[in-house]
Amino acid sequence: MLDIFADSNFMGADFTNAIVDRASFKGSTLKGAIFKNAVLTGTSFDEADVENVDFSDAYIGSFDIRNLCKNPTLKGENPTTGQDTRLSAGCTN
Repeated sequence: MLDIFADSNFMGADFTNAIVDRASFKGSTLKGAIFKNAVLTGTSFDEADVENVDFSDAYIGSFDIRNLCKNPTLKGENPTTGQDTRLSAGCTN
C-alpha cells in the first residue's frame, strides 16, 4: 500500500474518474472531497476525515467498503454535489 497520501490535506479535492489504487489516506483530511466514478481498489481511509465526501459510483472493494463504513466521520452531505456521504459510499447502516 502506498502511504504517499497519509496525513495530507485533500479538503474539497476533486478525484472524479481518478484511479487511486492501493493508496492509504490514513490520518488525512478529505472533507468535501469528490470521488465520483473513481477506482479505489485496495485503498484505505483508516483514521481519515471523510465527512461530506461524495463516493457516488466509485468502485470500492468489498473489504475496503466494510472498513470505510466503520469510519465515524462518514457522514454529512457533499457541499458541491449534494450527495449523502454514507449512501454514496454504499453504507446502509
